[in-house]
Amino acid sequence: MKQENDLLDVAITKFRTVVEGLHPKKQALIADWLIKWGRYLSFEDKFEPSRVPRYKRGDVVYVDFGFNVGHEYGGIHYAAVLEVNNNKGNGNIIVVPLTSLDVGKSMDDVPPNDLYLGGGIIPWTQADTIAKPHQIRAISKMRIVKPLKKNDKWVRITQEHLDLIDHRIKHTILKPASPPLK
Repeated sequence: MKQENDLLDVAITKFRTVVEGLHPKKQALIADWLIKWGRYLSFEDKFEPSRVPRYKRGDVVYVDFGFNVGHEYGGIHYAAVLEVNNNKGNGNIIVVPLTSLDVGKSMDDVPPNDLYLGGGIIPWTQADTIAKPHQIRAISKMRIVKPLKKNDKWVRITQEHLDLIDHRIKHTILKPASPPLK
């Protein structure tokens, strides 16, 4: 046990040295994430996925993607459920992150990896919505902030939007079919 504690102390000291060299905003984000991650770790043994609602394909959920590295998507954002039939007892779910189009920007300003979905997707915001198909991921259902109860606001994107996302994923991630060999 002492050896594991020594190893943890060394790791924490090295981590602290790296973080102290970062921009203060990034330091604050990491500190915030460490607190949340500690909560997740203490809760994961007690988490029962069967107690959260059954999420259906197209449901929009509010997700804490956490603090990630490089250009991985992080922070708290909306996401659309992609799975066709997620088992209620499964602790994970596959989602595509959603974000808002910045004020003053048009659909012509949407990066090529992103997908413009238009306005009115999230009813309580006036911003146009963009899907990030190149950032799809499986997340723990513990990361879902809302909806968690039947009386929470529920939104679902349309089948047309799901088809657009599916098409973009297919052409972004999967290799196009090649002609059969003769």
